[in-house]
Amino acid sequence: MSYGGRRTITASKVKRCTSADRWRRVVMMRFPMTVLRVVTLAPALLVSFVLTVVVCALLPPALGLVAFLVAAGLLVALALGQFEVPAIATLTRSRPATAAELQVMAPVLAELGGRDVGVDAVFVRRRQGPSTPVAVAIADRAVVVTPGLVAARYRGGVTAAEAAAAMAHAVGRRRAIRPRLELAALAATTPWRLVVATFRGVGRAFAWLPFMRLAWTLRGFVGVICIVQSVAEGRAAPGILGGAVIALTYLVPAANRRIEAWLEAAADQLVVSLGLGSVLAGLLRRHGHPMTLERLQRLETAIEQQPRPQLHLVHG
Repeated sequence: MSYGGRRTITASKVKRCTSADRWRRVVMMRFPMTVLRVVTLAPALLVSFVLTVVVCALLPPALGLVAFLVAAGLLVALALGQFEVPAIATLTRSRPATAAELQVMAPVLAELGGRDVGVDAVFVRRRQGPSTPVAVAIADRAVVVTPGLVAARYRGGVTAAEAAAAMAHAVGRRRAIRPRLELAALAATTPWRLVVATFRGVGRAFAWLPFMRLAWTLRGFVGVICIVQSVAEGRAAPGILGGAVIALTYLVPAANRRIEAWLEAAADQLVVSLGLGSVLAGLLRRHGHPMTLERLQRLETAIEQQPRPQLHLVHG
């Protein structure tokens, strides 16, 4: 969700999102959330560890050993809760909010505090891309927001209640997953995220080549051939390893989609319980954020089921 232009959500877009979302839920419904999180986190940790060892091995022996020990000590310190502010700023590419930004966001924080959602620290991202989340809750009672949200709040394009709904949704996502050793895990998987970003950039750069999309679509067929050929030649281990890597290109995105759907529903439930469901729905609709029909109903109709205040006449 960005605050550049304004679009409207058409019925066809809602229907397309709904059918795709239903298909994903049917495919991933039987897997427990713990299994899905292991599927997404284990490859990231393994690849990051291997890359760190390789980089340290390429350095001179003494320097490589020092670098490895420093990296391990930093992870231990983050796990123990040390260096929280610089870690958040580095891992999220943000900075602590200035006094002027805090003054702009003060009504929003007051709105959240009045609804028992405490935010002790606000960070502002240094850069904002088209897919940058508006707000992300991280560590203990800290929220990272985009400069676009602060600017929109200052200009009056976003009300205090709308900004509070967006930040409460971010808090709801973190409350739902309850991550352990969050900053340490983010730091440990930094090499994995760099590799993924690099491959995505390369893929976008060569997407214009003919048959590139077809080749990616047929990667499962290539993996099966790789396994069969390796087994036939008596070298089963390389083939199975290559097939497992290709299988992960299916499993990890599917698990991520399921986790995202679960977190979104849990965060929506928190926003609705705070009485901000219709506010968030209006904000998302105004800025053209794609939403499924189920989510629209979850945000807009659930709030109407809550008891409304009644007017009582007092007779003297």
